[in-house]
Amino acid sequence: MTKRLLLIDGHSMAYRAFFALPAENFTTASGQHTNAIYGFATMLISLLKEEKPTHIAVAFDVSR
Repeated sequence: MTKRLLLIDGHSMAYRAFFALPAENFTTASGQHTNAIYGFATMLISLLKEEKPTHIAVAFDVSR
């Protein structure tokens, strides 16, 4: 079986997810926004189904 590694830029994907979904539609009872989490998970699941990797790594960068 061929091994496939999926590398993901987590910061970029989270940023895209945050702005792709309206925050007012994704909030907890206390008002905390969950649109980035939902969008990130949805995109990740879609990538996993499409690419079928054997391994996955998500990297997050930090600003200085």
